[in-house]
Amino acid sequence: MTKQPTGADAVWPVLGYVLRRFGYFAVVVLAVYTLAFLLLYALPSDPVAVMLDRRSSGAGGSTPEQIAELRERYGLDEPLLVRYAGMFGRLLGGDLGVSFQSGQPVRDALGAVAPNTLALAGAALLIALPLSALLALVTSWRAGGVVHRLLVNVPAFIAAIPAFWLGLLLLQVFSFSLRWVPPAGGTGLAGLVLPAVALALPVSAALTAVLMRSLDDVQRAPFVTLLSARGLRWRRVYLAHVARNALLPFLTLAGLTVGGVMAGTVITETVFSRSGLGRLLVSSVEVQDAPVVLAIAVFGAVVFAGMNLVIDLLYPLLDPRIRRPGSGVLA
Repeated sequence: MTKQPTGADAVWPVLGYVLRRFGYFAVVVLAVYTLAFLLLYALPSDPVAVMLDRRSSGAGGSTPEQIAELRERYGLDEPLLVRYAGMFGRLLGGDLGVSFQSGQPVRDALGAVAPNTLALAGAALLIALPLSALLALVTSWRAGGVVHRLLVNVPAFIAAIPAFWLGLLLLQVFSFSLRWVPPAGGTGLAGLVLPAVALALPVSAALTAVLMRSLDDVQRAPFVTLLSARGLRWRRVYLAHVARNALLPFLTLAGLTVGGVMAGTVITETVFSRSGLGRLLVSSVEVQDAPVVLAIAVFGAVVFAGMNLVIDLLYPLLDPRIRRPGSGVLA
């Protein structure tokens, strides 16, 4: 019989597993910051010149002295490597810099719109996750049955619908025709419903397809036949054993979906005229407001990598097979 680790022998492997996952989180965020910084600050055009040209509104070009003064103020006259290190150090201290266009701290600009985006993304996930789980469980209740044959291709059809077209369709039906919700820029629950549904449906379609495939595969496993042969009711076999073993791929995609939901807010907020990080990102890219774009990229990376970190930490609790065979040590 293999001796199970106890005390410190059991704690250190778990601690090592957690530290490695936090290390992966840090690497992802650093990689996104580095790539975004290089793309933004290595562009051939000068964001200061763009800013001055927009402020002048055709009333005359900017002088070289004005451009040089602003470049010095925003630290754009420093070498690229010095700028990278300095901005990264300030970022670790919570200083996101100053917007080139508005002159206000980037932290204030993000703080003004981030709650709207987080509310939209959260509402979309609250719709997508239970909906996809319910549809997959109902569809795969009996693999090859009538319901399965009727519904198995529905997720692929929904996922193929362009997000902007789906948003416009929802607006046409529920805002302009039925007048149940405001067409654009609404606040509160009434203004959140349609954008959340438009964002949730494509996400739920992908999640449903993955979970259905996983449920169908697990149902063909030998242990399911054995449990049924022992006389267990199919409801118990399906929910307690099949669904549990099919959960990991669904959980993995759910973690990755957070990044997709955050990216989807760009289109959704534009279609529904909602104030949020998506619209702020679009407007900042148009005027080359590099500090704002960089901050939004890092924020998205933190959310995406953070959710995947949570999923990684949940894996050993949901599936003992992730532990090393015979030792109980996390891999």
